[in-house]
Amino acid sequence: MGISASDVKKLRQMTGAPMMECKKALEEANGDLDGAVKVLRERGIAKAAKRSDRVTSEGVIRIKCDDGNRRGTAVVVTCETDFTAKNDQFQSMADAVAASAHGMAGDELTAAQVIESEHDGMTVKQRLEDVANAIRENMGLHQVVRYAGVCGGYVHHTGKKGALLEFGLGDDSHAGSDAVSQVISEVAMHIVASDPPPLAVDASGIDPKVVEDEKEFLVKQAMDSGKPEEIARKMVEGRMKKFYSERALVDQPFIKDASKTIGQVVEEAGKSAGTEMKINRFSRFQIGE
Repeated sequence: MGISASDVKKLRQMTGAPMMECKKALEEANGDLDGAVKVLRERGIAKAAKRSDRVTSEGVIRIKCDDGNRRGTAVVVTCETDFTAKNDQFQSMADAVAASAHGMAGDELTAAQVIESEHDGMTVKQRLEDVANAIRENMGLHQVVRYAGVCGGYVHHTGKKGALLEFGLGDDSHAGSDAVSQVISEVAMHIVASDPPPLAVDASGIDPKVVEDEKEFLVKQAMDSGKPEEIARKMVEGRMKKFYSERALVDQPFIKDASKTIGQVVEEAGKSAGTEMKINRFSRFQIGE
């Protein structure tokens, strides 16, 4: 049977596949559009298998939070090239993935759960496959983080850096106040902008192995300069304060006002809001890491 140009065009609009691929799929499906979509998807799966070992080091970060700074979800959707990461079709797909993930119930989420979730009649897996087949790049849902408490986030305008964080409040009824909203936003931006980035909320949360490695490095550095080991180890205790001030979030100088630490900024915000505040946890995201 003859395949009309209008059907080829319609299938291309539905799938984003090249015109000749659409024509071949329609021919194989005897002109049936739904059948042709299935054919393209099956072909896409085969092609995806061939490109599955290609590195997806580019992509975008999306963060969604409920009104009143309640419950937040972050997703990292990856692709192969920066050019594709800026593509409107890829960006729209990432928005849909974030909406699907944020619409799911539960205090915790995994990428494996989200990949099978459905939004507007399509699963996340199908959305990824359709856009990957249209653009012909490997794509994936690299990471999903869900915080269920009082939280908020920030994504840099490039879409390549972001942070999601959760606060503990003495009185959760203040969660949507201006003071709480402002400090959430400011701390999230600080986390994204910090260099070096924080490793944990406070010193006690930093991986003990990382702390021990830093100490040994500083001891070796001091001994290489001629100090005896006993003196070198005493010197290190003082130098570790600098390490903690750089890598523990609450001890870091606030990027907008270095005369204050993040801990002091949060404490002041709590007084302004009329409730105690503390940072429970955070996640920092960066494309390519």
